[in-house]
Amino acid sequence: MESGLKEIIEEFMGSALAQWIQLFENMVENESSIQLYNQYMEVNSGSQSALDRYKRLTNGVFLNEVMRIIDPNPKVERLYNSERDDHMLRVQNFSILSRHLRAFYQVGEGPVGAG
Repeated sequence: MESGLKEIIEEFMGSALAQWIQLFENMVENESSIQLYNQYMEVNSGSQSALDRYKRLTNGVFLNEVMRIIDPNPKVERLYNSERDDHMLRVQNFSILSRHLRAFYQVGEGPVGAG
């Protein structure tokens, strides 16, 4: 992997948004052995760790699980976890996440102050 891309991923995984989402790690039951955040990683594996965490974050499964914690009443849809980093499965997972977010924010929508 290009060193510039490694630096971008490491910087993103250290950002406030990535750090915030990692707080949900202990709340999400996960079958994967890769943890999104582990403070006891070896010093030399920092960039590989960031890459592994980035790939897990961007496959869509973890973010969908976090959304299910925030809103436990979604339309239940199957999430797709792929060991091969299948781009189509990632797109399907993010499509599910998008529908869940849209439904979450549309509930209770109506005229403000009506009544």
